[in-house]
Amino acid sequence: MQPKAVVFDVGGVLLGSPFLAALRWAEDWDIPVTALKKIFGDYARKPEQGEEPSLWHEVECGRVGLSEFVAQMKRELLSELSPEHKASNISAKDFDPFSDATPVGLMVELSSQIRAKGIRTAILTNNVKEWRQWRDRIPIELFDPVVDSCEVGLRKPDPEIYLLTCSQLGLAPWECLFLDDHPDNIEGARAVGMEALLVSGDFEATVMEVHSRL
Repeated sequence: MQPKAVVFDVGGVLLGSPFLAALRWAEDWDIPVTALKKIFGDYARKPEQGEEPSLWHEVECGRVGLSEFVAQMKRELLSELSPEHKASNISAKDFDPFSDATPVGLMVELSSQIRAKGIRTAILTNNVKEWRQWRDRIPIELFDPVVDSCEVGLRKPDPEIYLLTCSQLGLAPWECLFLDDHPDNIEGARAVGMEALLVSGDFEATVMEVHSRL
């Protein structure tokens, strides 16, 4: 079935990958990757019953501010690194993977081509309130609706955020094609019945595959 809407992730799809940006950020601040993984936890893991959710997940759901997360991150880092380490000076304004993000031209152009075919386009992103400037880096008017985890209190791969996006489009899940660069988010979309395509660094291949489905 030809999709009636194509739903785009932001980081790694419409903009440069925030995962790669976070690695560059850690290198700039001389933070070991092992420490980074400990701070952010398992990206897709859901807490067990009675277990506190990951602080980072709470940031992406808009329930914890970025400054609180960065303060906790500094405590974690300085428990392993020396008090004189440069990470002791990190503030929330120093942590923004979208600060130098650039649009992925092929994917932005793809969204325009899709709309020209009369097919709807939307955004579904896990994001942070303090990073809203990403909206200024792409033609946001090409996408409706825009479902942002920090605004709706849900995050991928929670099934409810996919269903919410489909509901806002007024479409059934199987009428939507979802594009994301993280395998767990792709699995989450497929679990609710959406068509889903994993976006790798080969954007030309992604564009060709999307056109073949349209």
